This record gives sequence, C-alpha cells and structure tokens, in this order.
Amino acid sequence: MSLRERAGYYYFDLGKGCAEAVLLAANEEYSLGMDEAQADLFGGFRTGMGCGSTCGSLIGAVAALSKKYAGRSDLKDICASFVKRFESKMGCDSSDCSVLAAKYKTESARCRAAVELNAQTLQDFVDKIEGKADYSAQEGCTLSADQIKSVKAIGFLNHKGTNKFNGRIITRNGRISAEECAVIAQAAEKFGDGHMMFTTRMTVEVSGIDYNDIDAFCEYIGRVGLETGGTGSKVRPVVSCKGTTCQYGLYDTYALSNEVHQRFYKGYQSVSLPHKFKIAFGGCPNNCVKPDLNDLGIVGARVPGYDESKCKGCKKCQVEISCPIGAAKLSEGKLVIDPNLCNNCGRCIGKCHFHCNDEGTYGWKVFVGGRWGKKVAHGKMLNKVFTDKEELMSVVEKAILLFRDQGKSGERFADTIDRIGFESAQSQLLSDDLLNRKAEILGMNVVGGATC
Repeated sequence: MSLRERAGYYYFDLGKGCAEAVLLAANEEYSLGMDEAQADLFGGFRTGMGCGSTCGSLIGAVAALSKKYAGRSDLKDICASFVKRFESKMGCDSSDCSVLAAKYKTESARCRAAVELNAQTLQDFVDKIEGKADYSAQEGCTLSADQIKSVKAIGFLNHKGTNKFNGRIITRNGRISAEECAVIAQAAEKFGDGHMMFTTRMTVEVSGIDYNDIDAFCEYIGRVGLETGGTGSKVRPVVSCKGTTCQYGLYDTYALSNEVHQRFYKGYQSVSLPHKFKIAFGGCPNNCVKPDLNDLGIVGARVPGYDESKCKGCKKCQVEISCPIGAAKLSEGKLVIDPNLCNNCGRCIGKCHFHCNDEGTYGWKVFVGGRWGKKVAHGKMLNKVFTDKEELMSVVEKAILLFRDQGKSGERFADTIDRIGFESAQSQLLSDDLLNRKAEILGMNVVGGATC
C-alpha cells in the first residue's frame, strides 16, 4: 500500500483527522516509531485548527519530516521547501484549510482528495531527498492504468503523460441553459485550465482537470443537474440538428431526440453493447448532423400528397421549379413526381397555385449501420417512412437489442449488419421478435470492445 493509499485509508475509512492520517501513514511507510497515542496530539489540527487556518494534512506532513529528519541542520530548509511544494501541488498558492477546502472538499468524501494528494507529494519529496528516482518528474503521470480506466468509465479522458483529464459533460443533444453554461465556466476556472471544448457529439469537455479534483468537479457541476459520461460500449449521447427552429426542419428534433436521450442513453446506461452505439437526428434530408453516418440515423420526411386531378399542366410549374433534386417534372402536360428520386424534403408542398400538392404526410426515415472514422459506411435506409412516433421509438430499441443480441465484441453495428445481411436486419427491425425477446437479450452477458 502506497503512502497515498495509507493516508486515504486512515482518513476516510478509519475517520482520523487529516493531520493524524498523514502522520500515521508516514509512520508506517518510514518506520518512524510513533504510536497512535502520539498521533492523537495532532487531532486538534483538523479543519485548520478548527478555524480554517493552516491545513491539518500539511501539519501532519511537516511533523513526519520533523520526526524523520530530526537532528539535521537543514531541517528548517527541508520544511520550508516542502511547504512551497505543497502549495504548488495543491494548485492554490496557499496552505490555508479554508482555501484548500473550497477546492477539494466534497460532501461525500470530505477532503480525502487533498489528503491523498498531500501524501503523494510527501512521498515524492522524501524520495527526492533520499536520492530515489522522482517518478513524477521522469514520467509526468503517476497514475496506474486501473486509475485511468476507472475514471474514463465516468467520462474523464486522460491527457497522455500527465495526471490531467478532460471531463466530458453531457448536454442533452447540445442544449444547455445559461445557468448550466455559467456553472461549467466556473468549474473550468476552478478545477481545470480555464478552457472548454465542444465535441462532435455535442458534449462539453472541460480540460486540465487533475485526477484528485475529479470528485469535486462532479459534485460542483451536479449542483445544476449536470453529469459526466458518454464513454464506453454503450448507447452514446444523442445528437440532433436544430430542426425545431430551422426553416427546413420537418419535426421537433429537440423534443424527440431528448425523449430518446432519456429513454435509451439514460435508460440503457447499464446495458453493455459489443461497441459504442451512436444515434443522430436530422430535421430534414439536408443531413447537417450526418445521421446516415451514425449507427442509427433518423431523418425528418414529408411525403408529397400530390393530387393529379388538380394539376393544370402549367408551363412554368412551381412544384417543378421548387424541387431541389429534379424529382418533380412535367410530362405530357401533367406533373409527375418520381418516388425513386424524391427524398421527401417537403420543399415542393404548397407551391402549386391550383393546390394540387398542398398536403404532405410527415414522418421519419431510419438509417442503420452508418459509421465514420478509419472505416466509413453509409447507413442503409429501412424501406418504410415511419409516421407513428411510438413505432419509431420501438425501432430504435429494436436496433439496440439487435446489436446486443447478434453483434460480436469489438464489432460496430455496421459490421454486424454486413455480416448478417441488411435484409435480415431489416426484417427483424420491422417485426416484433426482438421486443418479445427483450428480457432474454438484456440478460445476456455482453463484453464491450470500445476503446474510446
């Protein structure tokens, strides 16, 4: 057990004060020959001697140095040097408990992160005095692979070669309130390097968060209901365009994508898949968020309700003029809309002066098996325009279940569909067999293969 782990154990598991925890951990690590009764003398230094003054864990560390190096003529210099290093490592330029608590203290863990970081700092400091290799200085990262992996699972991605991370905040399809934005900015200043980045999945990543600040960061943004995540072999955060307000939008993309976010990103949070599973919503065939390059893409549609009997065969047909892809053409004095060319964008509807094309059926097209990256695959469209929202939602769920049931670990949904065949996949997605087997499929042991 490292000095860091010992200090955390004494502080959190045994309920010792911060000064006692560091001192007892150092006593074991360096065989200082102290007993708990002697360590009890430092009990009054917790919470900065009860008034937010000098940090108790710093007092414990200095006491350990005093015991270990008693009799050395440079003891004062050793202690002064450690205090400077402590303030630098803590990132507060202060040794006051009140200042450190504002950064590190959480309701659930108290000041455990600060106590453990101080213990690590003490160990590195002593190693340097003793002439041992300064691992932190040589390698930059002092974390184990398990530590990095454990926080990655909750949305923290390591800056290679350091103890710093990007914290990925879920934004519900790219939308955040002004209050949430303010808290994210505050958290970036308080725990990170003051910068934020928006990902292609419309999450917000705060950069430069120290490993020891992760719990405090999560608690801070949690005050306004924000949370981190969006990694692993699971349904990923849902992406949508602004079809709700866009002039070309054919449905309320924010509302529907948020419903899918709640039901399948949040609701399926504990469901492991063979790989990550991305869902995107496009408000119209303009495909601004590239729905067909996602594992599952949903695109708004409006199928023209053309009434040939009302067509006057105008030489300057406004429906033909308004069609951006040339699917509407005059032929032998009548308008003809080619269903094989029409992409159901709805741009032609209502353009006829004689009302031959005033109506249009709203719905959604569903694309499955798209992907983007080292390998690219365009999703294939199911041969149906869905007009019932609940039927659409069931197709989303069936696609997830199909992937869990028939995908192989490490395989993307596009590969699964290629392997089993699109016709087979489509047949299953348009029937109810997968939903009837839902309990069985969710009970399977599935090992995910996503690495990012």
